[in-house]
Amino acid sequence: MDQFESQKIDFLSEAAQSLELPKVLDIVAQFAHSPAAVERIRQLPILDEVQAIRAELDRVSDMRALLDRGEDLPLEEIADLAKLFDHLKVAGVVLTPAQLVELARVAKVAREVRRLCQEQKAQMPAVMPLAEGLQPLREFEAAVTGAIDFNTHEILDSASPALRRIRRDMEAAQEAVREKLQQILKKAAGAGMLQEQLITVRDGRLVLMVKDEHKRKIGGIVHDQSATGQTLFIEPMETVEMNNRVRQLQAQERREIERILAELSNQAHEHHEALERNYHILIELETLRARAVYSRQVEGNAAQVNAGGRIVLYAARHPLLLEKYQDHDRVVPLNVQLGDKFHTLVITGPNAGGKTVAMKTVGLAVLMTRAGLHIPASPDSEIGIMGRVFVDIGDQQSIENDLSTFSSHMTKLKRILETAEQNDLVLIDEIGSGTDPEEGTALAISALKTLNDRGVRTIVTTHHGALKVFAHNTPGVENGSMVFDAESLQPTYEFRPGVPGASYAFEIAGRIGLDERVIAEARQYVGREKGELERLIADLERKIQEQDEKIRQLKLEETRLNGLIKLYQERAEELATRRRKLKQQAIEESETILARANAAVEQAIREIREKQAAKEAIRASKARLERERERLQREKRKMRAEARAREEEIEVETVVEAIAPGSVVLWRSQNSEAVVLEPPDGENRVLLQAGPLKLRVPLDDIKPLQKKPKSRARVTVEKPAPVPQETDVRGMRVDEALVSVDQYLSEALLYGWDEVRIIHGKGTGALRKAINEFLRQHPNVSHFEPAPLGKGDIGVTVVKLK
Repeated sequence: MDQFESQKIDFLSEAAQSLELPKVLDIVAQFAHSPAAVERIRQLPILDEVQAIRAELDRVSDMRALLDRGEDLPLEEIADLAKLFDHLKVAGVVLTPAQLVELARVAKVAREVRRLCQEQKAQMPAVMPLAEGLQPLREFEAAVTGAIDFNTHEILDSASPALRRIRRDMEAAQEAVREKLQQILKKAAGAGMLQEQLITVRDGRLVLMVKDEHKRKIGGIVHDQSATGQTLFIEPMETVEMNNRVRQLQAQERREIERILAELSNQAHEHHEALERNYHILIELETLRARAVYSRQVEGNAAQVNAGGRIVLYAARHPLLLEKYQDHDRVVPLNVQLGDKFHTLVITGPNAGGKTVAMKTVGLAVLMTRAGLHIPASPDSEIGIMGRVFVDIGDQQSIENDLSTFSSHMTKLKRILETAEQNDLVLIDEIGSGTDPEEGTALAISALKTLNDRGVRTIVTTHHGALKVFAHNTPGVENGSMVFDAESLQPTYEFRPGVPGASYAFEIAGRIGLDERVIAEARQYVGREKGELERLIADLERKIQEQDEKIRQLKLEETRLNGLIKLYQERAEELATRRRKLKQQAIEESETILARANAAVEQAIREIREKQAAKEAIRASKARLERERERLQREKRKMRAEARAREEEIEVETVVEAIAPGSVVLWRSQNSEAVVLEPPDGENRVLLQAGPLKLRVPLDDIKPLQKKPKSRARVTVEKPAPVPQETDVRGMRVDEALVSVDQYLSEALLYGWDEVRIIHGKGTGALRKAINEFLRQHPNVSHFEPAPLGKGDIGVTVVKLK
């Protein structure tokens, strides 16, 4: 490892500690059970290759999708077997039953996990290369399962035929000893020679508990005596040979068990490479599952990874705050960008307003992504892969090294300026603090300019006003601030890009109750120019808040109007289509009638020719033609009546909306133009003005005038039933919710909305994920995202319709 790589690891390790990444990893590790998996999570490496990071995130995403489908890997807690595998490499080693059980468990879990992954192969493309490395060892698994009890670790009778026979013989021998002892016990008890009427065991042999004064009355071998000496444990001579037989069988049992364990250990040795590989793969799968469970808990997503050092975070939340509050609504989301239009971000605002938390959220998102973790942010967030990460946060005083706070900051800044390069990430809290404000500001500006010129991605927080001006005037540097409620003087913890923030020091001091005279005098000390600047910034923040609300209202109105326009256009096309169909139908009916008339004429001519133009035949033919003519006239009148009725039906639909006040119409009964003054009343009468005359006429007596009948059909449609701009599916099952959302989107599209809201709540996030996946594939959805903070957040999805 060269010096550069070594330094990179050191910087990343220091950054991880400063940003509290180990605490996040400890939270993730809680979702693993095997000791090796827990430790592996705590030691997750911070990767720097884009493809490697994407591959790791894809594997976590596959595992997350498996859990979201209601499936899970059949993993079990596995003991730490690293030392056992080293031991197993030695031929001839004999393992304990507990060790063999653990190895068999690895084989069993590997087989079951591989089977499930094969079933889910199409949905787990990133995990499959890892899962396919699992090797089933059915013979070894079956051998251990048939020989050892997995719970008690005792060797089973089924381990071998010899062991079954030995144990059967031993049970019979022990039963014979008990029967003989029962006979002796019954007789001795009647004579009062026993301390207790029990058969017990000493040195593996069955004995009686005899009173000391009667020891000579029962001949046998004394194996033990009680602490008081009043009870002797005697094996009667009648059972000595029988007990000897039991001991012989016990020795045979031990030898057979040793043989069985040696045989099983030999099988384990033969498969030790496959067993060790299975073990490591299962541990890796368990770490992926733990990361997936964590992702579900924080409603996380895999960030889109880029190699250009661009950071785009939407609805990002600090993971430790989520762990603290256990409630997404209590943690304000962060939307921030860096590395595209600008490389340096200067965050200002009041104390305790969230500046440092915002900066830490960005840093943690970068490190978590590089460690293969989902981040609690929107799925369209992006993380640029930085080479090194430098962090200077908090009070770094060192009594041991004789460093003040300022000296400590300057030491770190020196190392950053000496080392940081393009696409490195630098995070500095309260830059330029701890010394004279003017000198500290000058140092900060110079350092930021140097880093910005190199293309280093930099985020700093500060209270210095000169840095706000520097950020405003310098290309590649941008202001940002934490929104502060000027009315309540409370922080909102919302980040606003492009606008510097006021410190609100005097306002906060006043709210706390500091003497107004002290505050007034303090205002004089800061100078009129600085005071005016702070007031201008505060006023700007208020105006921005007001403008944001007006923009929101205008967007809603624009959405409604665009929806109406779209609706009317669709209805106009629908009516035009109906007109074309009616005309085509009329043409087809006319052709049918004409064909019948031609057939009648031809029939008449044929009859005249066949009968050589006899007078009666001619008269009959003329009569037939006359009847056909009359029938044709009736058909024509009927068609005209039907066409007129259809036309009037369409015109009624058209007139209802087209006679808005001010529109020009034709007054049919007078065949004159008129101007509509009022829309139809309850009796469907319309107030018109025709010249100097004003009067109400029936709705069916007027017709909208068409200025360009050849190029455009002037049609209007009935207003559809109102469709709300949001739908609520909380409490529904996923399948019910998807049907409801599909139907609602169709109605909203027909009504003309181009933006709607779907309320699904937060809960476990399963319903939101299902709806998001459905929207992602919907042909009429162009974009969707969580609602803004205070408008529902991730409990509501805002949908843009095509």
